[in-house]
Amino acid sequence: MSPFSPLYYIKQNKSRCILLMLMLMLSSVIYVGGLYVTGPPSTFESLAYTNDHCVYMIDVSGVKKRESHMDEFMAEVKADETLDYIYYAPNMAYFNWDTVMNFTCSSNHMTFGSVEDFKKHCEYLDIDVDYSKLKTGSLVLSELLAKNLGLELGDTIDEFEKSELYNVYEGYTLTVDYITDQDGYAAYMISDRTSEKAIYLYGKTITGDALRAKAITLGAKYDIFVGGTTMEDIDSQFSAFYFIFGFIVILVSVIIAITINTAFAGMYQKRNYEIAVYRAIGISKKKILRKLAMELIISDIIAVVIGGSVTMLFLYLFNNLVLYPKGLYLNYFHPLALAGVLICNLVSLVPLILCRVKQIKKADITEY
Repeated sequence: MSPFSPLYYIKQNKSRCILLMLMLMLSSVIYVGGLYVTGPPSTFESLAYTNDHCVYMIDVSGVKKRESHMDEFMAEVKADETLDYIYYAPNMAYFNWDTVMNFTCSSNHMTFGSVEDFKKHCEYLDIDVDYSKLKTGSLVLSELLAKNLGLELGDTIDEFEKSELYNVYEGYTLTVDYITDQDGYAAYMISDRTSEKAIYLYGKTITGDALRAKAITLGAKYDIFVGGTTMEDIDSQFSAFYFIFGFIVILVSVIIAITINTAFAGMYQKRNYEIAVYRAIGISKKKILRKLAMELIISDIIAVVIGGSVTMLFLYLFNNLVLYPKGLYLNYFHPLALAGVLICNLVSLVPLILCRVKQIKKADITEY
């Protein structure tokens, strides 16, 4: 291996480079912090009206002016071969669930007028359910929500059983007749009370933006309310958490950068002789800088790979042994968490590399 190779220096100075890698691995803490902050908003992603559901389904819930507009709207929907629909029932209950940040979130869930309507919904959204035991009054929960609420298959809740986590409206009784393996927190109820003023609109041959555009166009034509994607509202409500996380990322990044630069200033000062020799034998400043920068970048890549592997192992064990049994979880990935790690690495590495530029400019063989 050439002495000028970046790997040569790392190999010859294992202890120092390992120390550098350990400091850079602290960025993994930022990644976990990002997952922690984005945990509560992400719990809504499997619910109705969120971005994923709105690819296949739109909530259309009533009229702005005259009730006759809904009849005209429905006549056009029924005549459109690209659309399908289900009349949905008034909500029978609401559920609150605990989050990893130790506060509760809540949402209305989906209520269908019959098992057949629920089956149609599941076919459009590719949800696997056994319908054989479902009936009016059936409650279908995702596994995580069932654990979070402390409910098991066969449990019954009614209007007299109210808790901090769930509340069934007057006149209803619900029985947990199926628990799905669906991700996140989702609840579906079967009721015999439907409304002809509210529908779930599906696309037979269109999805995503095309479905939403058609729903919005029809809604505007007949003054009908067309539901939006709640994730936009949810993200705005949690924007304060994102701001705090961003502040923490910058603070931790600056601390790590200062610590690394302080710890390794002396080590690189001793390399002035080495750099001066390189310059004396005709190696350009650009090549010397590339060598030093590659040493730091390779060390950072190794630190990120090891730190990322350890973090994923920690998340897997923590989720399966601690959180899942309680109906909680941390995601394994979120763009905000990854952005935090990238910012931390840039804030740490860029000053190190810039300091090396300054060091190269000062190095002179005639001083030694």
